[in-house]
Amino acid sequence: MKDSQPHTARTLVDHLFREEAGKMTAILIRLFGLGNAELADDIVQETFITAMKKWPLKGVPENPSAWLMKVAKNKALNVVKRERMIREKSSSIPGINKDEAAIDNMFDQQEVKDTQLSMLFTCCYPEIKEREQLILILKILGGFSNAEIGSALLIEPEAVKKAFYRARVKIKNHYTELPELNREETQRRADTVLKAIYLLFNEGYKTSFADDLINADLCYTALRLAHLMTSITLEDSGRTHALLALMYFQSARFPARSGEQAEVLDLKDQDRSKWNRDLINKGFNHLMKSRNSKELSRYHLESTIASAHVQARSFAETDWKLICSCYKKLMMVEPSALIELNYVVALSYLYGAEFGLKKIESIEDSEIKAKQYFLWAAKAEMNVRLGRFGLAKSYYQVACDHAQSSFDKNYLRRKMEECDLNNLSQN
Repeated sequence: MKDSQPHTARTLVDHLFREEAGKMTAILIRLFGLGNAELADDIVQETFITAMKKWPLKGVPENPSAWLMKVAKNKALNVVKRERMIREKSSSIPGINKDEAAIDNMFDQQEVKDTQLSMLFTCCYPEIKEREQLILILKILGGFSNAEIGSALLIEPEAVKKAFYRARVKIKNHYTELPELNREETQRRADTVLKAIYLLFNEGYKTSFADDLINADLCYTALRLAHLMTSITLEDSGRTHALLALMYFQSARFPARSGEQAEVLDLKDQDRSKWNRDLINKGFNHLMKSRNSKELSRYHLESTIASAHVQARSFAETDWKLICSCYKKLMMVEPSALIELNYVVALSYLYGAEFGLKKIESIEDSEIKAKQYFLWAAKAEMNVRLGRFGLAKSYYQVACDHAQSSFDKNYLRRKMEECDLNNLSQN
């Protein structure tokens, strides 16, 4: 037991860091001001170092999250008291004049939620590029390191550091303190925030560059932030619920997306009994709530597509007619070559692989860009279904040349081997 206690404590601290660090950072930035973000980071780091030192020796507290918040609050109070003694009149800390009761109130559960929302909207400041918004969210609200963010977004850690600094300067030039959310601002920027959360989940769910099949931390951070969005009143809250439905449906399939050798499994090869039914039920709960929307968004359509997959008892029973209908509408709402490719793949299951191959020729290779290997893999798969294994193998090879992650490359090599075996059996 003694040997396992330190390991258990360290594992729990690592888990809680991802969950609690963002909450602490948001509150501390609210207290110290946007110009003192480094001070907030230091206190968060010190809080978790304290936990790492004490928990293995004294045991994990009954409520670890509350313990961490209390330590962070006490450290913040010490900083405020010190600042008052040293330079009360010239201090750059906005919260220096707050009394202990006011600071204590900032760590209240509802205040923590409101502060995170305010921080989330601030990270999505319109003059900041989408990639910089993601970096701010991951760094401040997700507790991710520069190296982790770089791995997720295909950026060098030093480039992450510079982008974070640039984005923070832009915000500091506009805001001195963390702004309070107002109804008008919330309505105007809600779509930007939802898009950032959507992109964040997608980076975790399937990145073409990382060497992990799924970055679950990114996905669960996106889920946590999307749930925060349900606590504010929006003219169209259905979009938030549609996004949550999509993320729950996708997350439900995590356990079945890889095989015993950590290989990527196609949707049709996945063991559907491994899909998480609780997450699927949560997805349908949010899907029902999303129907109150006045307008159809990409989140409504994508969550409906995902629902069709998780409802099907087998791949053969998939409702491809519904999926094709959704993709057709999605192309009008959010036109892109990748969505068009997905539409063509769906059509190929509805009308046949030969029909799909004819339709796929209309998609420009250049428009797929970094995801170009999807185009060649789709062509290969359709040829496999038509029994043209030699041609399919050549397409899989081109797809492999364009793929970036080791998971994708290994998956495509395995497909080429299957083509060789099928060729042998034909001859």
